[in-house]
Amino acid sequence: MKSSLFALVAAPVLALSACGGSAPPGSTGPGTPAATAPSGEALDPNASLSTKRENVTFTAGGRTIPGTIVAPTEAGSWPAVLILAGSGPTDRDWTSPLLPGTNGSAALLAEELAKRGAVVLRFDKAGAGANPGPPLDQLSLDTYRDEARSALTLLRSRPDVRVDRIFVAGHSEGAVHATRLAQVAGDQLAGVIYLAPASRSMADTIVSQLEHQLKNPLAGLTPAQVDAELAGIRKAFADFRDNRPVDPTQVSTLPPVQKLVAGIISPATAGLARDLLFFENAAQAATLEEPMLVVGGGKDIQVDVEADIRHLERALRTAQRDVTVNVAPDADHVLKHEPKSMAELRANVMAVQTAYNADGRTLDPGAVDAIVAWLAART
Repeated sequence: MKSSLFALVAAPVLALSACGGSAPPGSTGPGTPAATAPSGEALDPNASLSTKRENVTFTAGGRTIPGTIVAPTEAGSWPAVLILAGSGPTDRDWTSPLLPGTNGSAALLAEELAKRGAVVLRFDKAGAGANPGPPLDQLSLDTYRDEARSALTLLRSRPDVRVDRIFVAGHSEGAVHATRLAQVAGDQLAGVIYLAPASRSMADTIVSQLEHQLKNPLAGLTPAQVDAELAGIRKAFADFRDNRPVDPTQVSTLPPVQKLVAGIISPATAGLARDLLFFENAAQAATLEEPMLVVGGGKDIQVDVEADIRHLERALRTAQRDVTVNVAPDADHVLKHEPKSMAELRANVMAVQTAYNADGRTLDPGAVDAIVAWLAART
């Protein structure tokens, strides 16, 4: 699968143990009547509108891209949100064939926003869901930006969308693509929302994730072994960045790490991987002029509150940007409510990963409220 590399980037990178639906497209039923009388032009945090779901397509790079729009059934000219998925073969709902479950957070979030008065578009990015993407030798970082730009054009063409109030929301790696979209189409966006965003380089994020896992007692490594593993990984990334040869078998003694490195340096995707792994999102986001919202989760084991959320906040505030930051204490990486402690979560990374889209899990109310309140204030 073309984007299997990126499942290694923003999902928990590996699980070391003793060293050894999506919501189907179609129409939703009637919702609860609105608690207030919405204007048709703004989000209302107190509204609970009936919604409808619509399959759509648009064209990017000569390819047909499939997506889903969720919108209020009531007539109006509504604000709109374009949701960009994170890494790996993660589809429009944020489900992946690499993980069990079909209870995708993007589908849930789209419904919550539409109930409050927004038209929400999400789509299968290249290499995910029903979008096979371009031939592998043509896949690049620009592929994702160009798909997002075409999706934005689709939103702007709809009579039920306020063209002066369209926002982009990028999740995890999708934050990179949201930044790059805003850099070329910022005058068409009313704001940028970063959800559990990649803020450091993805290479640094991978090293951080690996460090947590290597230090887990279940990995069975001594401190000296952990240091050696991390040193080898850092050197491999530096060599890859500078186009020096990398031998995965010399990077690490651990087969899962060797496999990770081999996937990253694969000649078929090396150009894309290099561009993505060393993109400094905090620095690039600081060049944007649109209002920005940063939402993090206190139970996120992939994106660190201090190293990522606060790092991005500091970069934006230093650049004197209009930024709002909210860390929902009990939200996980996919914005689901997580009652377990961080110690419990870090003790079993694989269980955390496999539970992301489990049936019955719901979005964290604090994260949803933060997004809705910010959008309402700007519409």
